[in-house]
Amino acid sequence: MKMTDAVQQLKAHWNDLANRCVRDNRPYFTDFLPAEDTAMAEAIANTAGAVCTAWGGTENTTRVILCFAPDFIPVTPEQFPIQCLTFSYRVPKPPTHRDFLGACMACNLERDTIGDILIDTKMAQMFVCAHVAPVLLQEVHQIGRVGVSVTGDDPVCLSVQIDFLLIQGTIASLRADAVAALATRLSREKAVQLIRQGRLTYRHATIDTPSAAMQVGDVFSIRGYGKFRIAAVDGISRKGRYHITIQKYQG
Repeated sequence: MKMTDAVQQLKAHWNDLANRCVRDNRPYFTDFLPAEDTAMAEAIANTAGAVCTAWGGTENTTRVILCFAPDFIPVTPEQFPIQCLTFSYRVPKPPTHRDFLGACMACNLERDTIGDILIDTKMAQMFVCAHVAPVLLQEVHQIGRVGVSVTGDDPVCLSVQIDFLLIQGTIASLRADAVAALATRLSREKAVQLIRQGRLTYRHATIDTPSAAMQVGDVFSIRGYGKFRIAAVDGISRKGRYHITIQKYQG
């Protein structure tokens, strides 16, 4: 399936949820998806007269569940169908993120039922869709080669550490296509294609105009490439080109 087809199907699904929540006067939830998709979903919800809220189980998660609800129905984090599982172990080297995902796949779980996985030296916490939690609680006794005990009623005690990859370069202007090209390390022409496909979102809207103006401090997402922030304009060259720094959020 082409990326454009996948994006269109995703937008159609979100539009359906937004319209259904308004029609039925009740919230509807998705499974987990990249947090970078939130702005695009918010724009779709706004058009339908609904509100889109994202939550991943704790602050700053890279994967979230979306809730589409009428604007008169408040939605709190406790309402999201998310359960936090705690994995305890006693080994010098903890299991890796890949080990945890492998254990989930071995239980025949889909990737979109799994949220962020926070790993520490003696424990890890994983956010999952509530309906798959019983499977993991019953079937998982080992992650990779490490024996673990799993509980589902402990409070969230690990936090998401936000890391950035710095991207620096010079661009002709702060147009969306120029900024996107630097952020993705693609050519200007390919960046224009991404934007026209509706894959760039910022300021809670999908931007499909390559010439749209951006500025320092703008946080934007490019579906398939990640979430970014224009951190600074470090100077302007003699030829009028902008030296800029972009931060890419690291999961």
